[in-house]
Amino acid sequence: MKRNRRLVSAALFFAAAGAFLAFFCAEVRAVDPGGRQAFELMKEGIKHYNRKEYEAAIDFFRKSLGNDPKDGRTRFFLGMAYYKAGFDENAVFEFGNLLDNELGGGPGTGAGPSPAGDELLGNLIRYLSSKQALLQRERKSEDYALGRELKTATLGKYILSKCTGLDVDESGNIYVASFGSKIALKLSQTGKPVLAFSRYNADHGRLYDIAVWSDKTGTEKRVYVSDFSKDAVYIFRDDGGFIASIGGPGFKEGQFYGPTALAVDSRGDLYVIDSGNVRVQKFSKEGDFLLAFGKEGERDEEFIYPSGVAVDPAGRIYVADHGKKTIQLYDGSGNYLGRLEGLTLEDPYGLSIAGQNRLVIADAGRVVVYDLLYSTWTEIGTGGKIGKAIDAKIDRLEQLYAADYQKDSLFQFVPKADKYRNLTVILDRVDTASLPALGFYVSVLDADGLPVYGLEADNFLLKIGEGATGKIDILSNERRNSRLSLLFLVDKSLSMAQYQRDIGIYLEQLLAKVSENDRMAVVNFNADSWIASSFSGSRLRTMDAILEPRYKEGRGFDRAFRRGIDELNKEFYKKAMIVITDGSYTDQSFKNYSLLSCMNYAMNNHIPVYFLNFSGKESETLALFARSTGARQYDVLHSSEFPYLYEMVRGYRSPEYLVTFSEQKNPKLSGLYVNAEAEVNYNGRFGRSRLGAIYP
Repeated sequence: MKRNRRLVSAALFFAAAGAFLAFFCAEVRAVDPGGRQAFELMKEGIKHYNRKEYEAAIDFFRKSLGNDPKDGRTRFFLGMAYYKAGFDENAVFEFGNLLDNELGGGPGTGAGPSPAGDELLGNLIRYLSSKQALLQRERKSEDYALGRELKTATLGKYILSKCTGLDVDESGNIYVASFGSKIALKLSQTGKPVLAFSRYNADHGRLYDIAVWSDKTGTEKRVYVSDFSKDAVYIFRDDGGFIASIGGPGFKEGQFYGPTALAVDSRGDLYVIDSGNVRVQKFSKEGDFLLAFGKEGERDEEFIYPSGVAVDPAGRIYVADHGKKTIQLYDGSGNYLGRLEGLTLEDPYGLSIAGQNRLVIADAGRVVVYDLLYSTWTEIGTGGKIGKAIDAKIDRLEQLYAADYQKDSLFQFVPKADKYRNLTVILDRVDTASLPALGFYVSVLDADGLPVYGLEADNFLLKIGEGATGKIDILSNERRNSRLSLLFLVDKSLSMAQYQRDIGIYLEQLLAKVSENDRMAVVNFNADSWIASSFSGSRLRTMDAILEPRYKEGRGFDRAFRRGIDELNKEFYKKAMIVITDGSYTDQSFKNYSLLSCMNYAMNNHIPVYFLNFSGKESETLALFARSTGARQYDVLHSSEFPYLYEMVRGYRSPEYLVTFSEQKNPKLSGLYVNAEAEVNYNGRFGRSRLGAIYP
């Protein structure tokens, strides 16, 4: 299953951290004169922390503790700053000190030790000590609890009756085809209608299934809808715009007689169950006919009533036959390979692929999963809620969706582990510089560290000081994602000189795609590091800096890398780092900062790190580094995917939301420490985080 493991490290840690901050953070009250200096130093540390200047924050927190070593609040902030800076072992040490010494809240908090605080600290330490084991988790529990049930009355002006098809995209949007009410809708992940798919003034027949496809970069996205009555499949843009119609009534290749279930492979090729003609047809993403296979009959390779189709990442095609009560397997050319054994199916209909190796089957009153690697079956526990499932999907957060024809409902189930563990909410930073406008930078993840996308303003509740804020806004996220801040980290050690010409050729191709609104910077390094070009929109200036012929001995990657992340952290827009290297490194490359701390520094700040390797030999270490941040390594000279790098970078999505609101300034709070709190409610799950801010 595809996992975004780069965020697991932040997830469980901050789940407890938010609650523990609530224990320590409070508005400033009178403090004893001996603790005043320590408190002022702590305030300076918090200012640096909220500006993502974590190493500076660490210095101030340590100085504060030098004046008042029993201040538990400052020691907790020190542990958090260590963690955000990538120093997990130091964070464990500081949290261990808190636990062992039962330190209270420190000056101005009025708090003392509590069993709840001890438990939270223990959870933090256990998590950090077992992080690698958590990263190896393959999937969540197969035991599910009801998250939401959508009925016709909940969809406003739209009537959704007898749903027979559904799909879910990477952002959590839900796509539904309604056989009864002849409509296809896109819903937000909270179940609100976004738009309806329609063909201008043309009437639809009974719509059976809907399938969504996007390319790897996320720049091209299409929605396919099958019309059972009109013997056609429609192609739409994701914004609802109509593109084309495939098919028409008939028995020839490319024609349909009652098209039902749909599937799309990784290339965008479309597979259609042509139920009346008892076959499967395959089309290109543009709608051109490619092949057809299958016919009516009772032999192994034939169909009685084909009812569902799915294609795995290897290109193998799975076809459900609810007449035979089997799942039949074919290769990419339509040649019969066999059928799935080991479980008696009741009435199989909709099929889908979850992750890389699981086939999801809507089978009467249940949903079952077949593991393609180990040939094992698992029935998903849904508490008997399903009457007759016609289609089922599992999304990237492991949430299960089922279209129930009998109960006329669309069900959403969540893993029970998530239902009771709730969300992980991280209040990364509080921006008070533009008061009366304030900005909360809030990361939202599920319990296993996967980002939760597509939240709306009403999913958030913010508090500053003792009261809740007024109307909040998340529209700033669109502006922040509209541009790219791209930093090139270029290895200028002697061995890189031989690739100067290749770097010029390939980087020119990349920079040609960069938008005029994007900003780029260059940090070069060998034994030293320097900013060869600060952020600007100039392609020429950037290319000159990348090709700067300043080669010499040494490869001080660690300091240069952290310098690059520091520069990116100052930027408002979407961020990414591209490292130009030959994949080589030495002990001197991580003399000051470990490889793991560098990885964590990028992960915790949501910055993907792409490695462009010009040696022709991929590095397993750098590949792991890139994957952990949500990026990848490219063997530039041999990669067929390098031409799409820019689109990949633009397609990256951070789990961090910028949530803004207006606050009337209170002069009485100027210079004081105040609590800042963010709460998120999503699909019956809840998360909260708190962080301090110095009132301007």
